[in-house]
Amino acid sequence: MQTTPVPAADVNTKPKSKGFIASPLFWALWIGILFLVPLVRSLRLGPPKPPALDIPLPAFSLTDENGKKYGTDDLLGKVWVADFIFTSCTTACPKLTKRMFEVQHRSRNLGNYFHMVSFSVDPDTDTPERLAAYAHEHRASPRMWSFLTGPLGDVETTVVRGFKMAMGKEETAPGSGIMSIFHGEKLVLVDAKSSIRGYYDADEAGVDALLRDVGVLVNVH
Repeated sequence: MQTTPVPAADVNTKPKSKGFIASPLFWALWIGILFLVPLVRSLRLGPPKPPALDIPLPAFSLTDENGKKYGTDDLLGKVWVADFIFTSCTTACPKLTKRMFEVQHRSRNLGNYFHMVSFSVDPDTDTPERLAAYAHEHRASPRMWSFLTGPLGDVETTVVRGFKMAMGKEETAPGSGIMSIFHGEKLVLVDAKSSIRGYYDADEAGVDALLRDVGVLVNVH
C-alpha cells in the first residue's frame, strides 16, 4: 500500500502561539500588564480625599504630665489624635492605650507634623506625676505623646463640649453609693487647624482607617 509522505515542514514546525508564550518577551509583557492595570486604576481614582467631617475644636489649656501648661496653641500646625482615659481604669483604657501605642509606632516617621494626646477623665486623681508614671509604663514617647489633666470643669468643657465625647461618674447600682467613671472610647482625629476630622473605633480596622486619614491630612495641611 502506498503512503503519502508528510512534508518535513509539517513535522518540525511548532505552533507560533506556543513559541510566543514560551518567549521572554511574552512574560515581560504579561508582568508589565499586571503592574500597569492597578496603576491606571489608581490614577483614574485620584489621590485619597481628606475626611468630610470638619468640626472646629474650641481652644483649651490644661496641664501635661510634666506639670506644664499645654493646649491648643501647642498643637496648631500638627495633625493629632486624642483619646480619653484614666490611670486606674482596668477595662476600656488598657485597650485604648494599646491602640494609641500602635498609632505611635506606625506614625513614628511623621516627625513634628503629628502628635498624640491622652486626656484624663479623672483629673482629681490623675496628677501630672501619676500621668508621667503611666506614660513611662506604657512606653509613650515624650516627643510624640502628651497626657493632660487639669481642673475638672476645664476637662469636662474640653471633652464634652469640645470633643463631643461623654465623661462623668455614675452609681454602679442605684443606692449603692459606689461610683464608676464612664467616658467615650473613640479615637479622635484633629487637623492642623484644630478641627475634628473623624471618630474611630479602637480596633484594628479603626486604627488602619485613622492612620490612612492621618497620612492624607499631613500631606495636605
